[in-house]
Amino acid sequence: MLMAKKKKGGEEAFPKRTDWTSVKKPQKGAAAFRRLTPGEREKIKQFITENPEGIFGDKKEGDYDKKEGVYKKEVSLLDGGDMVIDVLRKSSPDEPITGEAVGGQPLEMDVILDFTGLRGSGSNIYHALIYQVPKWTYSVMKADESLLVSPVYADLYNLVIGQKQKIEASIKTGLTSAAQAVADYELLAHDARRYGEILDYFKEGKTDEHVLRSLFVDRVDAFTGEGYSLITMAKRWPTIITDFIRMGSPDFKGEEWTDVKDIHAKLDVSMAEATVLKTKDRIFKEWKATFFPAVKERFARIQSLLQARRRSVEEYRNWLKPYIAKYRTMKEADEANPAAWVTDAYTTPGFGQSEAMVTTRLWMWKIFRVWESGKPSYYKEPKQKGWVLYPYDDFVRRWKRRIEYKYNVKIEDKDVEALLKYATTRQLSQEFPLMTNDFMYYIFFDFNVLLSLLRTPPPEGMETDNLMIFPLRTFYISQNILLLNLLELRAKESALIHYIDELIGASSIESDILAHVEEEFEPAKKEKAGALNTLARAGSRVRAALTGKILYEVSTDGKKTYVSSPNTFVMRFAHLFVRPGPYESVFYERVSKMYSRAIGQYYGQMTGYIKDKMHVGQ
Repeated sequence: MLMAKKKKGGEEAFPKRTDWTSVKKPQKGAAAFRRLTPGEREKIKQFITENPEGIFGDKKEGDYDKKEGVYKKEVSLLDGGDMVIDVLRKSSPDEPITGEAVGGQPLEMDVILDFTGLRGSGSNIYHALIYQVPKWTYSVMKADESLLVSPVYADLYNLVIGQKQKIEASIKTGLTSAAQAVADYELLAHDARRYGEILDYFKEGKTDEHVLRSLFVDRVDAFTGEGYSLITMAKRWPTIITDFIRMGSPDFKGEEWTDVKDIHAKLDVSMAEATVLKTKDRIFKEWKATFFPAVKERFARIQSLLQARRRSVEEYRNWLKPYIAKYRTMKEADEANPAAWVTDAYTTPGFGQSEAMVTTRLWMWKIFRVWESGKPSYYKEPKQKGWVLYPYDDFVRRWKRRIEYKYNVKIEDKDVEALLKYATTRQLSQEFPLMTNDFMYYIFFDFNVLLSLLRTPPPEGMETDNLMIFPLRTFYISQNILLLNLLELRAKESALIHYIDELIGASSIESDILAHVEEEFEPAKKEKAGALNTLARAGSRVRAALTGKILYEVSTDGKKTYVSSPNTFVMRFAHLFVRPGPYESVFYERVSKMYSRAIGQYYGQMTGYIKDKMHVGQ
């Protein structure tokens, strides 16, 4: 806990980044406030009245990337193996969130459970646990999984890795078939476009044969040979092509052009040219009579094949989706670091033993009622959408940016609202809803399960299961942190779907690329900045990032930017006027005692059941 320090002269000096809700003796600050002059008190009150959203926050200057929405020091963690919720826990000591959220971890409830038994006993304990906890009204979800199998363990290696290789071969074959189907589709689409154009020419030819006659001259008559085509005859009669096209214009509609003299008189051409034009007009009409039915027939045939090929492309892609999903879930532990085989003391194929390791991360949570919990700042109102306190707040919005960066997805507000609706609705696969709008706090268990399968060589060898929960962590969290957990799981699902769509070239990816191309050729549109409500603006307008610096809004070329100005005087007394958030803010006197003690019974029930299945003490 950060406490106020004393200067040599006895004057109280508050540290720059004090969690105001964690100071044990606030009466010192209150006494200091009473010693202020009326003018100084009015200055504090005026600032808080004008800037109600910006008193507390988590942004620090210098290392924050506004574009990505993450701190630079977090990039290495997010790009590594840490989940966003792990980064939140690691950054909490530097960025106090007390009041904005509640996330406590009693360290005495961190435990490592290690069990060794005969082959199959570890899996029995695992499945007994995940089928038991729903009966205690817990929700269960898998957060991560990996697999490591030694080639020496031939039976399991051939079963697991062999199946993975078969899936990989199926994916390659499917992608090759899909690529060939796409190539065939493009050829058919090209032919369909060409014949579609010709059909359009015939439609126009009902009133004006200009385009049809041009098509006949360019693509039919031109190949009759030197001296016989209209193109070569233009050397003798320069206007012969124009005269031939005029014969089909609306001015001569209904003319049969069977008499050479009639052509000579109406087109004002020589008798020799009129004779040629009569012959070409007859050939053109014969071509039109025989070619039009053939075009319609070919167009119908190509369109049928085109639709079939389009459907086959989509089916190939749909058939591949489950294969790719299964392939991705069979993630080997050494994919991230292949060199781990060199230094891993547990991977020793030279000893002759067969070994495999499976790691799984499980999240289990349920609501719990806190005895004499502090009342929230907001109560159920229509604007809270039926919640005691709506969980999608500014804290979630800030940390949502980290999730978007980690999984390269875009999470819109409507996506969060859809997730909340899903989480508060009982699903067929779940006994209870993931969240409830009547409770603000949850008990949360984080299991890191390691199952090691070992078979040592005879004569003294045996097959064993070594099940380790390494470790089991217990938390009490507020509903907005639980929402972050659910958002991260949903982001992982979206990232996998996007990966599959990219690999198979799904239509959604084509639509995204097409939209991007269209944006490049469209003029940039100026977006109108809509008025944001107070909750949406909180934490982004005037913000004092617990660094003793207040950010003032200024206008530069019509855009809103922010500059910092030190004001430790206001921050010294801000906690006397504004709570940092609607959740429990008195950490050391209330959260660390009431909340930690309240979850003790659940911790005992969980660990007791696991120990009982492990036959501890029997």
